[in-house]
Amino acid sequence: MYGWRGRIGLLVPSINTTMETEFWRIAPAGVSVHVARIAGGRHGTPEELRNMESASKHAASEIAMVEPDVVVYGCTSGSFFEGPAWNKKICEQLTAITKAPTVTTAGAMAACLTAGGYKKVDVVTPYVEVTNERLKQFVKAHGIDVVKLGTFDMLDMFDHAKIEPGEIYAKVRQITTPEAEAVFVACTQLRALEVLDMLERDLGKPVYSAVQASAWQAYAAMGVDPGIKNCGSLLRKLSEPGAQKKAAKKLRSA
Repeated sequence: MYGWRGRIGLLVPSINTTMETEFWRIAPAGVSVHVARIAGGRHGTPEELRNMESASKHAASEIAMVEPDVVVYGCTSGSFFEGPAWNKKICEQLTAITKAPTVTTAGAMAACLTAGGYKKVDVVTPYVEVTNERLKQFVKAHGIDVVKLGTFDMLDMFDHAKIEPGEIYAKVRQITTPEAEAVFVACTQLRALEVLDMLERDLGKPVYSAVQASAWQAYAAMGVDPGIKNCGSLLRKLSEPGAQKKAAKKLRSA
């Protein structure tokens, strides 16, 4: 059977074309990725983001059939929009349905920044103002301040995938401040994985992304070292002794 080291149940918005592709690209031997789609979310409005919480339960019931070792709710804005309690509710609901620990992208964002001890970060998103403000509030609730936020300001979430990695690189370089200890690129529809190593070398500080952070916490929850060397320092840390246990502890306490 495929997935003899671990099976990832990935739930993505129905319009997402990036996260599934990237999760398969970085999956090591013995790990399989099984995807169900959450209805809605194209326009990223508050109503659509809230409705995705309900729709995710149907997607979870489908993914439960493959008996996943971990479930990933792969929408950043869909998991932070109503705050930490909302994010926790999503995790509890999906875990009850799938009988597997659940990682949300917003939770992974907070966990990786907290694990690094960062208190001041810069953020790049494709979101509109109302969503950006909710992101700031979410990380603030975890003791993290956004020093500067740069955005592509696009409401249509399908179009987020059309932003090229080079554009993401340029946006991060444009907005990064000396005060920020790290940078986070939000949204699982952005192709940031390809430029994380380059950005970290050029900026001299950690640069994380939504897909990367989600994968980091998912592999930690499974206790699997994926041996991923070319997608930023966060995933390389999983190869350090005891790394999975530390990140899994963050998941349990989130």
